[in-house]
Amino acid sequence: MKTRINEVTIAEPCSQNWDEMEKGAGFNFCKACSKNVIDFSGYTNAEIIQVLANSGSSVCGRLSQSQLNQLNYHLSVVPTSNRNWMKYLGVLAIGMSVFVMDAKAEKLKTPIEITATIHNKTDDKKPVVPKKIYGYVIGADNKAAAGIRLSILDTKYAVLTDKNGRYEIVLDHKFDISKNQLVVESMRYSALLTLDFSKEKQNNLQLKKAEPMIMGKIAIAPKKK
Repeated sequence: MKTRINEVTIAEPCSQNWDEMEKGAGFNFCKACSKNVIDFSGYTNAEIIQVLANSGSSVCGRLSQSQLNQLNYHLSVVPTSNRNWMKYLGVLAIGMSVFVMDAKAEKLKTPIEITATIHNKTDDKKPVVPKKIYGYVIGADNKAAAGIRLSILDTKYAVLTDKNGRYEIVLDHKFDISKNQLVVESMRYSALLTLDFSKEKQNNLQLKKAEPMIMGKIAIAPKKK
């Protein structure tokens, strides 16, 4: 049997403005084509491939050129045939969050985390949610970055930094501490910080220049010879 190498392609790039789309949890809604456009910028290779494999067709999404290059390199070093393609995806997904999306792309389901750990018995008490978290955002020049919009991924919590680069987010007792990714919402900058809810003051978040993003219909297809 011949080995069939696949690649991730964006056959139909989209020229719509991402920032003008209606915002959702992990996606924006494009009124031009009445479809959800998934923001893959924070996804791993395995998570992107899993979404594409479960969609059964192309998916409207947004990712960087380096992500696209990494995906195709990942597929090239582990060639797969049609028969073992899903088995390969399963191996990739072990130990990390697996995102599943229905064919209509109406709504992203809650990520399922599969982990395997060996440790002594621990206390199963429910973690205490802090009343607030705060920290500082700094630029590449190590100076305070004012007016930067931050949000906790997949939640309603968002805030702007003050003149000292400081942000503060007040949390309620119902807050889900599994939502621990603080991201920068900007076309000029990109940054991500994993929050530590055992303390109020977080580590400094340093801005990086944002990489240009590609948007369009993303699909897994046989690689052209």
